[in-house]
Amino acid sequence: MHKRSRHKLLERRIRALIFTNAYVDTRKAEKVSMLNRVDVLSMLDGVIDVRLVPDVTKGEVLVDSRGTGSFQH
Repeated sequence: MHKRSRHKLLERRIRALIFTNAYVDTRKAEKVSMLNRVDVLSMLDGVIDVRLVPDVTKGEVLVDSRGTGSFQH
């Protein structure tokens, strides 16, 4: 059994999928999403709770050096 719950493992898998398909802009020091929510759902296999997939859009800044990205809290 994993240390994390199945719910948290699935959240980490979804987040990793979004980040691996993101564009890294080295000039602006940011990662930009190349997928939208529908693309992420189509890439995942099996029955998945739709609430776990964040509402991302293409071109959305996920992480940047100023701390204003949508995945930064």
